[in-house]
Amino acid sequence: MIDLAAAKRHLRVDHTAEDAHITLLLAAATTLVLDRAPDITGPVLDAAVLLVVADLFEHRDATSANPLSPAVENLLRYYRRPALA
Repeated sequence: MIDLAAAKRHLRVDHTAEDAHITLLLAAATTLVLDRAPDITGPVLDAAVLLVVADLFEHRDATSANPLSPAVENLLRYYRRPALA
């Protein structure tokens, strides 16, 4: 799992002013990724969480029907459980 220090390195944040916000984004990103691919673990999980955290951090005011970027969707494609229509 990604901790605050790893997320800050990924975001290139070297101050503490954003720590609470980044911690919140980490929790949200982990939930989003695991909701899409509950069985994912290891480096793929970490990469997906970091991608989502970066996207949420950079686009704070953005609204989208799909909170996961195409890059994250591609990363998770093989780990997703098929949905029933």
